[in-house]
Amino acid sequence: MTTSFADRLTDLVAARGPVCAGVDPRPGALPAGLDAVAWAEEAARLLGPRVAAVKPQLAFFDDDWAQVERVARAARAGGALVVADCKRGDIDSTAEAYARRILGPESPFDAATVNPYLGRDALAPFVRWAARGGKGLFVLVRTSNPGAADLQSLRVVGDDGRPAETVAERVARLVDEVGASHHGASGRSLVGAVVGLTAPVDVVARLRALMPDAPFLMPGWGAQGGGVEAYRAALDARGGGALVSASRSLTLPWEGAAPADWQGRVVDALARMRTALG
Repeated sequence: MTTSFADRLTDLVAARGPVCAGVDPRPGALPAGLDAVAWAEEAARLLGPRVAAVKPQLAFFDDDWAQVERVARAARAGGALVVADCKRGDIDSTAEAYARRILGPESPFDAATVNPYLGRDALAPFVRWAARGGKGLFVLVRTSNPGAADLQSLRVVGDDGRPAETVAERVARLVDEVGASHHGASGRSLVGAVVGLTAPVDVVARLRALMPDAPFLMPGWGAQGGGVEAYRAALDARGGGALVSASRSLTLPWEGAAPADWQGRVVDALARMRTALG
């Protein structure tokens, strides 16, 4: 039997801490002699044995799946889970093609970020493919960017008699519903949520109440200013269930050109992050 994504994530967080390393190569900051893919592979090899998850962002690889899969395989060699940060979402037939490509048996990815705004039928193929292969999803619920409030904080009235709630809260209910039949032995679901560390603490706590069993992927650490208070508010009743993602502050922790000892600087940044998270 395939071990569930949620159980593998739970075990890795317990062993290594709740850190997800975002691998976003930025040309001006890369070490001399390494292009984007070569650096990303080196960073994934370095962090793969040290963190719970590695998250390459496809946009920084020109949406070239072959390049990103090289990075994924380097990270998996160290035992980390790999999240494809692709934020896909489309009508059901197109979503089926995306889901098969990203989460199918030939793919080295363990999970993907997905956009829920086309609705339940657009999420369904991702859930099916993830369940089939012991993989997972992180659905965009409350993102970390400043413009998140433009839509996600709007209040809507449902047609089922519930009081008005925010768009993010409605999406959270959807995440909980579609993940309800996909729990692992840990009690957590394969359907997780992206909830930014930059969200107000009370918002994070409310979303956790609506998604008690969803793993949270929490971007916004470091450069975006997210803090430990939001992380603590995201912890579930079992005392875990949250994965904190850092990109620039972890994998490129310097200004300007990369130093010769860039790998040591990355390891030091990871140690500081773990200490800050407690």
